[in-house]
Amino acid sequence: MKIAAVIPNLFDRSRFGGKVTFIDTADEVKALNVERVIVDLDRCDDPTSFRLDGIHVVGFGPHIDSGLFQKAVDAGFDEVMPRSVFFRRLPEMLDGESET
Repeated sequence: MKIAAVIPNLFDRSRFGGKVTFIDTADEVKALNVERVIVDLDRCDDPTSFRLDGIHVVGFGPHIDSGLFQKAVDAGFDEVMPRSVFFRRLPEMLDGESET
């Protein structure tokens, strides 16, 4: 499965092990053939831009910001979770993924 991710933080990017294509905007997804997009909601200006048909969209952010989570849910994200849960689940999300 090919994955794109909106992860501006370099430390966070290092946790992906080179198994994703990093992007800055939802418009960049259209040029890629990906099945999943991961979005750092804390650093995303417009979650609604990630309403992407046929692509599984996962968002994560600070556990204390329920308003941010609700914006992502309202925008049509398939999964929204606290940052700690996301990074705990990241290895299973990336398991078996081919490098891009």
